[in-house]
Amino acid sequence: MIGNTFRKFTKWPVLKILIFKEIDDLIIRSFGIVAFISFFVGGVVSIQTALNLQNPLLPKYLIGLVARDSIILEFDWIFLMYISSPIPPYNLSLFT
Repeated sequence: MIGNTFRKFTKWPVLKILIFKEIDDLIIRSFGIVAFISFFVGGVVSIQTALNLQNPLLPKYLIGLVARDSIILEFDWIFLMYISSPIPPYNLSLFT
């Protein structure tokens, strides 16, 4: 069974078409919903960070820096995995 995974593909043109179809389905068609949700989540994180960092000793740019880092570190993989994938996780096993 593992040998079948690593064997040479017999029909490379068909595989290339399927790869580009998956790129179109998973990345290009889901860009709108990812941008829409990311805009509002970024706004909420920025507002919460600004309200929690109301200290005159801290510079103003620190709010944006902390909001950016928290979104990248905590939410980036969740957005890409759950929001942009049109295939439910239980159907992924059908394609292997």
